[in-house]
Amino acid sequence: MRTLVTFGLGALAMYLFDPQPGRGRRSRFRDRLTRARRLVSRRAAGRAPDLSYRQYVASSEAPQSAQHLGR
Repeated sequence: MRTLVTFGLGALAMYLFDPQPGRGRRSRFRDRLTRARRLVSRRAAGRAPDLSYRQYVASSEAPQSAQHLGR
């Protein structure tokens, strides 16, 4: 298994660091990585208010449900 991983990393390095076409490949890879990072941050920002509200509701209900356990 380790040999296959090493072989794969070597092939990836050769693919990306090829002198002429490697420059374009690295550029496309960097662009795709930037796009993915932006997409993830936008989706996370869209879900933040919902998660914040859920946390608020859960924390406000927790003491009430704990009172039922003590009786």
